Amino acid sequence: MRVLSLETSTSSAKALVYDDALGVVATAAEPFGADIAHPGQQDAAGVHAALLRVGSRVARGQQIDAIGLCSTWHSMCVCDDAFTPVTPVYTWEYAQAAPLSARMRQDVGLTERLYRATGCMPNITYPRQTLLYLREQGLTLENRRLISQGAYSFFRMTGRYQETVNTQSGGGFIELATQRYDPHVLALLGIGQSQLGELVTYRDAAPLTEQDASALGLPPGIPVVPAHADGGLNQIGSGCAMPGHMTLSVGTSAAMRLTAQQPVLAPHHETWCYCGAEGFIAGAAVAGAGNCVNWFREEMLSGHLSFEDLEWPEDAPPREAPPVFLPFLYGERCPGWRDDRLAGFVEVSGRHGPRDLYLALRMGILFNMLQCYGPLTDMLGQPKEILVSGGILNAPRWCQMLADILNHPVRLARTHDASLMGAAVLALHAAGACADISAFRGEDEEGIDVLPVAENVLWYRAQYDRYLDWYARAQ
Repeated sequence: MRVLSLETSTSSAKALVYDDALGVVATAAEPFGADIAHPGQQDAAGVHAALLRVGSRVARGQQIDAIGLCSTWHSMCVCDDAFTPVTPVYTWEYAQAAPLSARMRQDVGLTERLYRATGCMPNITYPRQTLLYLREQGLTLENRRLISQGAYSFFRMTGRYQETVNTQSGGGFIELATQRYDPHVLALLGIGQSQLGELVTYRDAAPLTEQDASALGLPPGIPVVPAHADGGLNQIGSGCAMPGHMTLSVGTSAAMRLTAQQPVLAPHHETWCYCGAEGFIAGAAVAGAGNCVNWFREEMLSGHLSFEDLEWPEDAPPREAPPVFLPFLYGERCPGWRDDRLAGFVEVSGRHGPRDLYLALRMGILFNMLQCYGPLTDMLGQPKEILVSGGILNAPRWCQMLADILNHPVRLARTHDASLMGAAVLALHAAGACADISAFRGEDEEGIDVLPVAENVLWYRAQYDRYLDWYARAQ
């Protein structure tokens, strides 16, 4: 069987052709131009057109048995009755709902109700908050269709207005206990259930329309699997869909995830929990990761130094303590959910230079993740393995730092497009070639293992205590 998987991410459209006998046959990607996307907003039709272009490049004329769709976990577009967008697609980067979310978090009862029911805090990450903000700004939601980017592409490809439980759970709309739309959230938004797509799963494939089949260079009628979220598909494509296996990705932002058989919610709201393609996914995410690294090089150093120039010459970190970096340039998600939290370097002296600041910056990002790792593993236990993916793989010393800070071996993923692979697995299921999606083991069983170094573990633990002290002071 040969399948096509298509993904719309924050910054690009991607495509992959996978053969269950040969493995990955072809891949392609197209970065979004400024006419299609800028931070926090995308053009729904432009994104979909880019998706068709990359799909055509890898699949035209091939025997494709099914198509799987992947999109970002947090996106929302407002459309009219004809499904013509009347707003951009708002993504997790859209920050205008921050003051509203902060006010909502002051209501302890409302915050507790939303978190315990949906697994999602009042925070700008979630489309639920964006819709509340837009309504507060005067946008009428009456008689509007509300659709995620992934569901928009699925509608264009099949004519069906359907959302997966997996995607809508990451929007803050789903009651975890029932895996249906939460009536309290609908009432809060002042909308009816019919304004959101019918809830479906990966078992509800629909035939490809003639129009998009022609654009892809494929015959119509091929089954298309409804769009699932990148984070959820990462678990499947990495072969980590079974409990006890953690995926940890560090790219523009960063996240860690563990599969769970029932909803898992932290006592002090430090983590999130969403519905997976099967079961549930408990995890944590930080807003500042690779975007902080890029900011430092481009804004602070004006691009004059490469990342290689900023590396320390030794494999181990220097033993003199660097400054402390609080990595909240783009607000805080987990563990504190403070959209308005600010970043900063502290304990900087005249002896510090760019290398010291760069080291502090990467440490701060991983310390923020360690803040989340503790509550998550307290609830679900230490993972059997941690599979690492994302841009961090291009920085071996940062990977070593991660193993040392977590004090746990990490495995570096060989599959760089795990979410695309996850969509391919769902497409294989639709084609009848994968009865159990959790049985897929991916291509990472022979990945590179990075072990923590005892001396480094102790040094980083002392630096983490300094970080926590400044984190508390900056409240």
